[in-house]
Amino acid sequence: MVVLVAQVSSAQSLKVLKTRGPMFITSASFFQSLARLPYNIAPGTEYAIYNGKKANISNVAVSQFFGFQFNPYLALGAGVGFEFWTNNKSGFVPLYVDFRVNMTDERISPHWYLNAGYAPRWHIDNRPYNASTGTGKMYLIHGYTSGWMGETGIGLKANVSRTSAILVTVSGKVQESSLRYHSGVEPTQGLKPLLVNTNSHGVYLSVGMKASFVF
Repeated sequence: MVVLVAQVSSAQSLKVLKTRGPMFITSASFFQSLARLPYNIAPGTEYAIYNGKKANISNVAVSQFFGFQFNPYLALGAGVGFEFWTNNKSGFVPLYVDFRVNMTDERISPHWYLNAGYAPRWHIDNRPYNASTGTGKMYLIHGYTSGWMGETGIGLKANVSRTSAILVTVSGKVQESSLRYHSGVEPTQGLKPLLVNTNSHGVYLSVGMKASFVF
């Protein structure tokens, strides 16, 4: 009887993570860009390939959520991340408000989140990225400026104890920034990498996976 009661109690303790209290989520993610949607382009370069909608950029990130769970279903908080764009070695530090929903109070539950905020830009290497245009090479820098951001994802949360859980989501991300490139008289080949002088602002669209530890 004692063993049975202990087993039932253990199962019940795993059913919900917490009904109310502080919540922390540490995450690691990988995203691949799908497109870049420009919204201001220098006159005369509307059809240039470097202002087009393709953007082959991979980025990896870690982030930390600090929030409060109001009941078994709803949580609200703030987060900070550290994002690295692997192609041209630049990235962002997103700062955002984060809203989270557990769709059931079972041990394994569908989970949805939405966050939005602002991402200051940082660069490890400001040298322009060498991209092929089909007729030659174009030197440019993706993610040149800071901008607003947003992210959403849906997946599964699996409790491993009453105070911790594993969370895996498929996520989508938008990041406003600019593409910096050369515009004007064609420079000599030796100086071309140094003469990126024009920003084309736009929104980068990416999809990826995020794995998190909830405690």
